[in-house]
Amino acid sequence: MSISDLIIMLVGGFCAGFLNSLAGFGSIITLAIFMDILGLPGHVANATNRVNVLSSSIVSSATYYKNGKLDLVKGKKYIFIVAAGAIVGILLAADLNDTEFKSLFNYLLIPIFFIILINPKRFISPDMSTDKMSNWVVFPLFFIFGLYAGLIQVGFGVLFLMVMVMMLKYDLIESNAIKVATVGIYTVIAILIFHYNGLINWKFGLLMAVGQGFGGFVAAKYSSTMENANRYAYYLLVAIVLAVIIKNFEIWKIFIS
Repeated sequence: MSISDLIIMLVGGFCAGFLNSLAGFGSIITLAIFMDILGLPGHVANATNRVNVLSSSIVSSATYYKNGKLDLVKGKKYIFIVAAGAIVGILLAADLNDTEFKSLFNYLLIPIFFIILINPKRFISPDMSTDKMSNWVVFPLFFIFGLYAGLIQVGFGVLFLMVMVMMLKYDLIESNAIKVATVGIYTVIAILIFHYNGLINWKFGLLMAVGQGFGGFVAAKYSSTMENANRYAYYLLVAIVLAVIIKNFEIWKIFIS
């Protein structure tokens, strides 16, 4: 590994941690570095990515808690259900090969992008004039989204925030705090299972974790006090997903061919 690779990992990890804590989709950056720059197979990159995800989740959760934004007691039932689904997804992910993972990575971005574009005002600020969605709807969704998180991780934050803000009427920043705590809990399980199956490159994962942990700290610290943080988080989220879809499907070639 060259010095330039190390710098890319640290900077990319910082950006990923910042985005994960504030909005989501930071794993797009780290997975791209693992696969396209460091040459890891897709399924190994998916497993290795959980090491740096855990780093930013721990740091972000602690920072949100310190700033009074994380209420674990209030969110414990949602955390438990997501974790249960994630265990199923993690076991499925352990059997994915390189090609299968990359296909999932590309095509699942499209529906997620359109989901977050639906009525952005509801995503930025919950409509308190309507009732919360029934647990009979919310709990199955959390289990399914947990399964997805265990399987591929990328984009789970968007799905989780959609339910928390639009259906349960949580503030976006408060929802982010519960999200990063949830991710941290099921990621511990993911690391144990992936390590048992020999899928984690610990050197790359730990180096990326240094930058990602610091990025998570910076985002959690400032988003807890930043005015209009909800709005900035939403716009950042849309921009990230759109940029990755354009890159992965090479849409720019339509205009230059």
